[in-house]
Amino acid sequence: MNKRKKDHIPKRDIMYAVNKNDSVYIINEDYFYKTEPYYTIVQNEFQGIRTVPSSGDVLDAYIVPICLEKAKMAGISVCEWVISYSYVTLPAIVYGLNYFSTPSDHFVVNDYPSAKKVIRHVTNFGKYPFCYQKMSSGSEIETYVSIFGKTVNSSPEVASMSEKIYSVFQIPLVTIVLVRDGGGYYLSSLAPVRYSQLTREETELLQSFLETRVNH
Repeated sequence: MNKRKKDHIPKRDIMYAVNKNDSVYIINEDYFYKTEPYYTIVQNEFQGIRTVPSSGDVLDAYIVPICLEKAKMAGISVCEWVISYSYVTLPAIVYGLNYFSTPSDHFVVNDYPSAKKVIRHVTNFGKYPFCYQKMSSGSEIETYVSIFGKTVNSSPEVASMSEKIYSVFQIPLVTIVLVRDGGGYYLSSLAPVRYSQLTREETELLQSFLETRVNH
């Protein structure tokens, strides 16, 4: 008997909506303000449909200082952060805070000439503030994809942190940016995910959640 080939999911630029536990789960590569997923969430909330993630959680997650403070209040270890217009303590991770900035674009600066160049870029020549997080000389940045709070091939500590982050922000698909320092992990930011960047194991995990998708 011939079997029709199963459509490959997820597909680039496609938003998925899954009904589960009397809620609608929106799965997408990103949830930025004024995107289709964001407006879908807002419309659902206006109609009284319980939607995950909520519009408030999405906005909180993608603004680095707010994200870290919200996570810290929930008992999650986070990087210490500072908002500045020009000064930075080196070495550091730098994030833009202007309207067009995204947590996907973070910059590690180790010297003042490179820091000056990065700051000029993320502030649009001093028009906007930026956020920086001081790093120690031995610290490293690691990124993990969280799929409904689950990570693939990660340590128990990272897996536990991913579950905690999901319980706070309820974002089905998100990149967790961590700083590993002295054997411990600290949340640096949450960022969008590209389907094309998922590993085979991550794609299979996401597909298992999308099997019951109702529309896209």
